[in-house]
Amino acid sequence: MRIKLFFFFLIFLNLFDNAFSNIEDRIIAKVDNEIITNFDLVNEVNTILALTNRPANNNEFGKLQNLAFASLKKRIIKETEINRYKISKFNKADINTYIQSLETNLGLIQQNISLKDHFKRYGANYDNYLEGVIVNFKWNSMIYTLYRKQLDVDEELIKSELNKQIQEENKIEEYNLSEIVLENWDQIKLNEVKKSIQENGFVKTATLYSDSISSTKGGSIGWVVSKSISSNYLEEILKLKKTQISKPIKVNNNIVIIKLNDKRILNQNNLNLVEIEKKIIRQKKEEKLNIFSDSHYLNLEKKTYIEINE
Repeated sequence: MRIKLFFFFLIFLNLFDNAFSNIEDRIIAKVDNEIITNFDLVNEVNTILALTNRPANNNEFGKLQNLAFASLKKRIIKETEINRYKISKFNKADINTYIQSLETNLGLIQQNISLKDHFKRYGANYDNYLEGVIVNFKWNSMIYTLYRKQLDVDEELIKSELNKQIQEENKIEEYNLSEIVLENWDQIKLNEVKKSIQENGFVKTATLYSDSISSTKGGSIGWVVSKSISSNYLEEILKLKKTQISKPIKVNNNIVIIKLNDKRILNQNNLNLVEIEKKIIRQKKEEKLNIFSDSHYLNLEKKTYIEINE
């Protein structure tokens, strides 16, 4: 990533007064040919506040500016790549499911409040947020299109190992997991994530911070067969009790944090081997897709020219 300047003007607002009329709309950064204005930054901070139910005040605003800027930058880089490949298709049903999931996680359904109305409370642009969600779904579609020929897994080996486990142990363990994946991380960002988990919970933190495809589902991976889990993850998962969260796990250049939501044992009486095999194969492919998504984005970011105005 090539950066011209290392400082940009950070604007502090009285968010309760929503005094946007007193703020000059000016460019604070350029990401290749796209611009980021101070209004973009303010809206992104308000969006983060809405997604985490944080109080709207200057103290919170100051804490979230760097995260907001990183989010805007990432969206521009992804959208540029999506347009280059002319990706236009996405599943609208997935968007609706995602929004409903957010409304549930934020406790809005119990209050009979829509996500759109919730955003209005914070002065955040709901339509702009929805466009960003669509960008992420299109990105996932693009990654699958580009790398689907590299998603082959050894299905016979999976079947063989599964049958061996059943013969030896007469059971199969499954774990219901959620994850937070950090690509471009440093200790400051990791500390922010840890603090956010404590203050806002795992789901909201995953939605905001995680670089995994699962972030669109609050980090949820769902039920995972133990046989499909990489040994470095499984070692940490085995240390956890239900609802506990793992310590940060370093995998290649990424940091992964796992939450164990639940676990169960499938014995011979309730085993459907065909379905379990399909699940393992699907999970292995999704794992590969995440790796391809990470590497593709990081390669783009390294080549992106970013100019930050002082």
